Amino acid sequence: MANTARGLVPVAWLAASLGALSCTGSTGGDLFEFEARAAGAAGTTAGQPYVFTNDRGYTVTLTKATLHVGALYLNQSVPTSVASDTSCILPGIYVAEVTEGLDIDALDPTPRPFPGLGYATANDARTAEIWLTGGDIDAESDPTVIAAVEGTAVGPAGAFPFVGSITIGQNRLEPPTNPAQPGSKPICKQRVVTPIAVDLSPEPGGSLLLRVDPAGWFGNVEFSELERIVDDPPLYAFRDDGEDQPSQNLYAGVRANAGVYRITWED
Repeated sequence: MANTARGLVPVAWLAASLGALSCTGSTGGDLFEFEARAAGAAGTTAGQPYVFTNDRGYTVTLTKATLHVGALYLNQSVPTSVASDTSCILPGIYVAEVTEGLDIDALDPTPRPFPGLGYATANDARTAEIWLTGGDIDAESDPTVIAAVEGTAVGPAGAFPFVGSITIGQNRLEPPTNPAQPGSKPICKQRVVTPIAVDLSPEPGGSLLLRVDPAGWFGNVEFSELERIVDDPPLYAFRDDGEDQPSQNLYAGVRANAGVYRITWED
């Protein structure tokens, strides 16, 4: 069931929790396969820039926004955020999983299928997890470009043509709160976006749809603080290490559990 060859499911009970649901008559029935698809925000137009205004008053014209999703899970429970000092695999009962990754054009509203089928049981899901990884979620090094952006932001401080890309590897490791517990902030916590609120019940014959709205990535970005990498014509860049305000906030936006990712079940 799970794509363990790529390290997307580090513990056996994650897959077993789905199987356990199919073994008891009170939990919604047998395990079934479903198609999962992903697309950009409904307000986007394929081949056209996406224009929006962020919380700091910049009009952003986005000409590129891609996202790599490594896996997606639905949970019956509402666990605490993976960003806190918790296990990277959250408590609860998983009712659906999609374990083969997909590169998403977040500027194209046309749903595209994930390369493999998902597995589910017909049970209510209250939260979702999106795994931003190109392989083993516990690997310290992962060169996969998780998100890439290009565009121009215009505000009171001027116009800022920009580029940027995000990876999640050693550049995102956080020091432990307690030096006596060096493993308390493993890299996997940076790669799991959760809890994403959902309200759906998978049913045989249906499909899952993930929509990504990249406007939410830029909500608090102050473009005037971007690093200028080319003088003529000017070009600014987000850093891939979070060392400045815009880069920190773009990274936070990609990992936001509200306002960016919408997951629905389609009949």
